[in-house]
Amino acid sequence: MKYLCTYCSVYVYDEDSGDSVTNLEPGTSWDEIPDTWSCPVCGMPKDYLQQIRDDVFAIKMEAYKGQGGTNDLNYYRSVGRRMLTGVCGVFPTCDGKPGRTCVGQKYGAPIGMGGAGQGKTFEANYDTLQRYKLKMKVIKAHHEPELSLSIFGKEISAPVMGASLSGVKSSLNDAISEDAFYRGLLRGARAFGSIGMVGNTPTSPDDLGVKIIGESGGWGIPMLKPQSQERLIQLIRLAEEMDVIAIGVDLEGAGSTFWTASDKMVYRKSESDLQELVDSTEKPIIFKGIMSTEDAIKVVDSGASVCYVSNHGGRVLDGGQGVAEVLPDIAQEISGKIPIMADGAVRTGFDVLKIIALGADIALIGRTLAQVAIGGGEIAVNMYFKYVKEDLRRAMILTGCNTLKDATTDILAISS
Repeated sequence: MKYLCTYCSVYVYDEDSGDSVTNLEPGTSWDEIPDTWSCPVCGMPKDYLQQIRDDVFAIKMEAYKGQGGTNDLNYYRSVGRRMLTGVCGVFPTCDGKPGRTCVGQKYGAPIGMGGAGQGKTFEANYDTLQRYKLKMKVIKAHHEPELSLSIFGKEISAPVMGASLSGVKSSLNDAISEDAFYRGLLRGARAFGSIGMVGNTPTSPDDLGVKIIGESGGWGIPMLKPQSQERLIQLIRLAEEMDVIAIGVDLEGAGSTFWTASDKMVYRKSESDLQELVDSTEKPIIFKGIMSTEDAIKVVDSGASVCYVSNHGGRVLDGGQGVAEVLPDIAQEISGKIPIMADGAVRTGFDVLKIIALGADIALIGRTLAQVAIGGGEIAVNMYFKYVKEDLRRAMILTGCNTLKDATTDILAISS
């Protein structure tokens, strides 16, 4: 049998071949590995070794052997592409356009990395963001852009975080285990100097993300589907024990087909429900899935700490508006009252600057981060954040922005 260390998502072990690095003879089964054994990459015990498919092992073994080399982001994207064969093409431009592997009506089959229905909301996220063009303004005294900011009392190195991600079995080709996926996202974000989010999924224990965050002393944010109030409060209590940075509720998850199909129910939440959740904890509460000024006002009124503008990557409602289409109005209504987070086809640092200029305080990256997390875990996630930060720095220099406060709609033009 073949195994992957789900803590580092790098080390792989084949019982038939053994491992000379850790003195395991060929034919040594998992049961025969001494309890004193530790992963040569991350130092974790054998309990983190989980069985994987032969095809995944072959790809991961190639990546493991290359760890001492000069693997770049393109390399890890290529690994991710092979592991996601059939559900995601890891195209140079992730735009939801016709012809992409993930796009098209699924007629009840899992949607993979695509969008709900015909995927038009996924496409709208990309199109509405790209309608905004950055104005180049370079005649100005040079000033190195100031990128860091504080959120939830934590300093992060740039206004970008990892969006809430989950569902390896249902959406990501069952390429690695859910816990390995979570660890890569969370640890990669922290290594970069930011904060990662993980969701919960019906194909794994619904408290898995909270517990994985707890492994790292609480550095991360669990984003919970809108389950029953009773279960949400139970999960909030566990999150408090893990001392997480904040707790999110994925309100648009009320339309998740995966939870309904798995006989696990999700629900819309009323204003009194939101209030009850906020009042149930001292931890900051984030409400995600806000796509109208009406809902944004209700989030502020609930006492929540953050309003998260998102349509779930277009994965729950087809024919909807793009995030960039609604963000300016929401920001005009609630800016200065509570911080605003937003995602929606954010792929580069240039996209981050647009999202900030449209009124968000922090931009979040989803699909493209999932692709590299599958391909290279923590190392690749950290690498992707660094790539985005460098693009953001360059974009700020070329648009005359010295600080994030300089990033307003004045640096944007709208194409017809």
